[in-house]
Amino acid sequence: MKGNWKQTTVGDFVEQVNNTISLIPTETYTLLGMSLEGRGLFVREQKKGSEIGSKTLNKLQSGNFIYSRLFAWKGAFDFVKDEFEGFFVSDEYPTFKVDDKKADVQFLHYYFNQAKTWKAVEQFCIGVTKASRNRFKEKFFLDFPINLPDLQTQKQIVSKIETIRNKRNKIFDLTTQQTKDINNLLFSKYTDLIENSEWLPMKDVAPIVRRPVVLKDEALYPELGIRCFGKGTFHKPALTGTEVATKKIFQIKTGDLVFSNVFAWEGGIAVAKEDDNDRYGSHRFISCIADEEKAIAEFLCYHFLSQKGLEEINACSPGGAGRNKTLGLDKLMKLSVPVPSLEQQREFVELLEKTNGIKEHHKQTEQELTELMPSLLDKAFKGEL
Repeated sequence: MKGNWKQTTVGDFVEQVNNTISLIPTETYTLLGMSLEGRGLFVREQKKGSEIGSKTLNKLQSGNFIYSRLFAWKGAFDFVKDEFEGFFVSDEYPTFKVDDKKADVQFLHYYFNQAKTWKAVEQFCIGVTKASRNRFKEKFFLDFPINLPDLQTQKQIVSKIETIRNKRNKIFDLTTQQTKDINNLLFSKYTDLIENSEWLPMKDVAPIVRRPVVLKDEALYPELGIRCFGKGTFHKPALTGTEVATKKIFQIKTGDLVFSNVFAWEGGIAVAKEDDNDRYGSHRFISCIADEEKAIAEFLCYHFLSQKGLEEINACSPGGAGRNKTLGLDKLMKLSVPVPSLEQQREFVELLEKTNGIKEHHKQTEQELTELMPSLLDKAFKGEL
């Protein structure tokens, strides 16, 4: 290990502080919450003292370490940044002053930002139920073991982590902005196309086609699923004919425009890809086949996932939320959809495929960067950074 490390406990360099204040009914208090998995403090709401279900709150001081007793086991640790100075939390959030001659509060923060630390914390939690009453009491926090280097080494480690983290965040910001620009470009192209295009009812452009299946007990029927919010298809495990039992299933082919009739209102709409070919869906999966002389399925899918398209799907899906909000098929077939020339649609779909490729690359980059931090922290606290 680089630097002088020693095994100690958190209580060797932190002291619990009590900044409890009594509430004044007419005063307004800014209340904070804490996100899980190391995402830290956030402003939750503002309330008058008379609206708060307790008589006291804990007033925060910049630089203090803080955690949630209830959700420490899920990574609810942070330190109070300057922007949260003077805001308030309930007494379920104990706070601690860190002896800055022995430890750096950010070093402590990153140490408690590791999944393996959360797992260790969970062993000390006490409560009736794991989900809602699994409290990490202060005495366990103060007795929690930690391998601590000298202060200079701590600051060097924090500096390296911050440098890499800031670079990572800049890449995140860049990919987020690029994705936003791509989406704006697509939508601009789409609005230009539909402005002067012909609109025809779905029944004339992409009618519903059912491919019923005669089940055989021992045959396998791989199922297809559709994610909400326009996130495409996914594969479910294959079922035997016996497992399907009396449920009706229908065959799905590459190029089908598929609607989940219970979640279409939430963007459960997709075009079946090549590797989706010959999979199966229940009666709740509605396949529409675009007339090759009029429309391209991917263009229609983009239309239905646009704000206007989803509003129309919602209007065709009466009922409450969830499975009670079912897409009416007769209403779907009566909806008018834009039908630009096939050449224009092909150009749009080519652009769509290119931009989807860029967005997928962004997604992979972000995933790799997300996975970088745990590895970075692991090396840091092994003294290998």
